[in-house]
Amino acid sequence: MIHIKRHTIVPICILISIICCIYYLTTSTSQIEKSLGNSSPINIVKDSKNVLNYFDQKQEKSQQKVQELEEPDIDESVVSDDKFTDTPFMPKMQNETLKAQLGQSSWRLFHTILARYPELPTTQQKNTLESYIYLFGQVYPCGDCARHFQTLLKKYPPQIGSRKTAALWGCHIHNKVNERLNKPEYDCTTILEDYDCGCGNDEESKDETLKGNSIKELKEQNLKFEKEEIQQG
Repeated sequence: MIHIKRHTIVPICILISIICCIYYLTTSTSQIEKSLGNSSPINIVKDSKNVLNYFDQKQEKSQQKVQELEEPDIDESVVSDDKFTDTPFMPKMQNETLKAQLGQSSWRLFHTILARYPELPTTQQKNTLESYIYLFGQVYPCGDCARHFQTLLKKYPPQIGSRKTAALWGCHIHNKVNERLNKPEYDCTTILEDYDCGCGNDEESKDETLKGNSIKELKEQNLKFEKEEIQQG
């Protein structure tokens, strides 16, 4: 039986431990390489950009969600640029006597407005009269009359270039209604005389509703103002 001295046992144990550690390290490294394969090295700059883009996208999505919560859904049918109705909405008038009286009064008002319309109207005055005619056709108390008048306006749009033009157009429309009602045709050549506007002396006389001025004076003031504006420009 071989007797090993005690002082030689310690170095042998240390050597065996070192050999075991070396073997363990070599085998674990090879296993790691096999598991990873031939993977490319980590690109820190590229990966950091990907991470930043990811968070930017997340932030944009979160902001969109916040905006959707802050901005309520709007019904487009409620918010509309149309200020007025497109079609007449009054009910049909059954009483023929009241319908005839209403028609006589309305035509007198209608023709008088056109007969007192300016001979040389401004753009604003043209727009105002045109709007009035279309709105008149929508709110006329006799619903079936208003709907017929509306069809006439679509076929024969208002002619508002001058007083005479507007008066003759109004008379033409009146005759179209007379034709539908089997009434005699109106003589349009006398429309201005029949609904005399009285514009001659009226324009020269003072009017308290115009702060003591006359229509003629206001026209002259506006003409003078427009000439000054042109010269300054």
